[in-house]
Amino acid sequence: MKSTEENVLTIRSTKVSRALDLLNKKDREERAEFLVEGSHAVEEVVDANLAKQIFVTRNFARANNELLSKAASKRISIFETEDIAVEKLSDTLSPQGIVAVADLVVTELEEQDLIDSSFIAVLSNVRDPGNAGAIIRVADAAGADLVIFAGTSVDPHNGKVVRASAGSIFNLKIRKNKQVSEVLQNVNDLGFNVYIADGQAEKNWANIDLKNKHVWVFGNEAWGVSDEDAPVGERVSIPIFGKAESLNVATAAALCLYESAKSIHSK
Repeated sequence: MKSTEENVLTIRSTKVSRALDLLNKKDREERAEFLVEGSHAVEEVVDANLAKQIFVTRNFARANNELLSKAASKRISIFETEDIAVEKLSDTLSPQGIVAVADLVVTELEEQDLIDSSFIAVLSNVRDPGNAGAIIRVADAAGADLVIFAGTSVDPHNGKVVRASAGSIFNLKIRKNKQVSEVLQNVNDLGFNVYIADGQAEKNWANIDLKNKHVWVFGNEAWGVSDEDAPVGERVSIPIFGKAESLNVATAAALCLYESAKSIHSK
């Protein structure tokens, strides 16, 4: 990486401009690339051989030679870039000073993805990127085989989703599909038990089978999972022992997925 003043990329440079386009979902899909920010996440995409370009501030470069040396050894292009340009690419209030352009990690769902799995989380029209990223993170921690973004769920390559996943988006198989009902019908046909997290359901998780292959479905923050989207499956509630009326979707997912992990791994 050259560090002379004249070689520092500005916000007006073509390379930075093209990278900025990836803040838009349409451009991400057309180019099959997305932005990854922060040292931990960038190291993940470097290790996964997904990184194509890296933009860094001078201060970051001086303090993080090991990461950049690793990237350089993999022949990834590294560009020293003015601070304001990296801030714009980062799309956060407190950027760390490094952003990578990487190949997409999430692809369209295929039947083989389902066949190869036994413990699945489905996001049904989950719109909030923080919730979506948190669900990816806990699914990874709980040992889920697959996470599916279904319906009109947020783009999993959205920067806030990637950050909220804390690197788990690179550890876990994640797929997407436009139809929630199609996903649930397919897993049902393959013999999965389908459980829809629903705070109003009479049945709770004490009365379901989590040892055999199964799917948890987590719905939209405002209206949950509609009957139209769920032609199959049982609605299941989480026991609430205090006065809270409900749980947000990320918290509900954490509890449900760990209840599954406990059942799967218990002797």
